[in-house]
Amino acid sequence: MQVCVGPLRQCAARDRIVFARNRVATSEIVWRYGVPCLNIHRSLFDEVVRRGTAQAGAAAIDMVLYAELTSLRRFTAWLGTVRDVPGVPLVRRAVALSVEGVESPQESRLRFAWMFGAGLPEPLCNMDVHSTSGAFLARPDLFSPELGLIGEYDGEVHSGAAARGHDHTRVDRLRDHGLEVVSVVGGQLDEREVVKRLRAAARRAQRSQVERDWVLHGPNGPRPPLDWRIDARLSWLSSKRRELQLRDMPGPM
Repeated sequence: MQVCVGPLRQCAARDRIVFARNRVATSEIVWRYGVPCLNIHRSLFDEVVRRGTAQAGAAAIDMVLYAELTSLRRFTAWLGTVRDVPGVPLVRRAVALSVEGVESPQESRLRFAWMFGAGLPEPLCNMDVHSTSGAFLARPDLFSPELGLIGEYDGEVHSGAAARGHDHTRVDRLRDHGLEVVSVVGGQLDEREVVKRLRAAARRAQRSQVERDWVLHGPNGPRPPLDWRIDARLSWLSSKRRELQLRDMPGPM
């Protein structure tokens, strides 16, 4: 956990607590249950700086986006207002590596291995793929429409025999529709081995003679953008607060 104490306060070291000593603007403070906290953008900024590298920082940003606490547009706009705070160049590099759609830190790592290790085209993240007849095929972690290549991170939930059987059936179904699949088992994300497997799968995808019988998104189209979803939620919350205020107002005497 990271605790912001300001530049002057002295605090004894404690296990699992990192003390941040940067100055904080009043506008960056929000109150939660009577406790002063940093807002989501400043908290995310400090976490990226604490992690120390652009890729590790990007993974942190990816998770905040997945939680729909902010969007890349919102965070980038806020970052443009930051002045005289150490770490701004690092956070900008992390933002450039982040995308909306990643759903786990392991997916972030696999995506970096895909792009920077294997040199493959930047993949889409967690987009629905359907057959041309409209049947749902998969919502892969990573997907390259150009290559017809899917990358999956299989965590603990995939460790049981029933889950593995389902995964094998799913892979066979995808290959029958002209898609090549690379699955990475949880706890075994060795980048050199993953890069080798990704490149080999990309070559197989390019040589495949199976007709590509798939489309992105399916009959309902793509999911609404993150900014739209956040705006819709904020609008709904504002409406509910207004309803409560009106309900609590005293009636005419």
